[in-house]
Parts: sequence; structure tokens; C-alpha cells
Amino acid sequence: MSKQDTIPKESRQRIMKNLGEYGCYFLSLVHMAERITGKRIDAVEVFVRVLEKKWVDEEATLLDPASVLGYMTGLNFTVRKDSEQYLPRQNEYEILQFVNGSYTHFVVGDGKGYVSYDPLGNSRTVAQGKCMGKRIFTQM
Repeated sequence: MSKQDTIPKESRQRIMKNLGEYGCYFLSLVHMAERITGKRIDAVEVFVRVLEKKWVDEEATLLDPASVLGYMTGLNFTVRKDSEQYLPRQNEYEILQFVNGSYTHFVVGDGKGYVSYDPLGNSRTVAQGKCMGKRIFTQM
């Protein structure tokens, strides 16, 4: 049985819908973990596991993002909010928070304040909005 077979099809579809609508922060962390580890990660499988640990809720709101990234990478991280001007140091990774009106969207930054990965491809919130802060993940 493959990993994909461990989650019923109906549950997988519901999770994928929620991640597509609300999971930009979570999906940004998955991408970041893939970059760190060099391995492909099944986002739905991870979502189910971290949901069980109560590090994320049903609508993909991250309750403990450092633990989620640590779970995917096998490394220890801390996370803090910082200003959009902050430039990450060695062993730090950034998630950028963009706001456009009432919309908020999270993307992976390149370490210089630019977008290196957008879960939506080319988000209107990024294109027309403003970076309002960063989540800085520090590897311990």
C-alpha cells in the first residue's frame, strides 16, 4: 500500500480543497522543507499527521509552524514574526506575508525580501498587495 492509500479518497479531496483555499502558509512550509531536505513531501499526508498533533487546524491555520517544519525536516526550528525589512541570517528562512485589502497570502521568500515560491503561482495579493511582515524560521 502506498502512502497515498493511507488516506481515504474523500478525505484527501477535502484536505486538498482546504489547502487550496486556506493553506498558503502550510504549503509554503512544505516547499521550504522540500528545499531543505532535497526530498519530495506529500503535503496531504503531512497535513493529516500534524493535524493529529494539533499543530494545525482543519482550515490549515498553523498553530505551531516551527514544529510543522521540524516534523518535515527532522530539524529543530524556532519561529518569530519580524518586519518586512528584516534580512535573514545564516540558518534562517523567511515566509513573507502579503496583504491586499482583506486578503492575506503567505509565500516563501528568497532571503532578500523577494518571492521565491508562491503556492498559487502568481497571486493577485502578492502582485497588488504589500509585504506586511515576515515569519523567520531559525534552525537550532
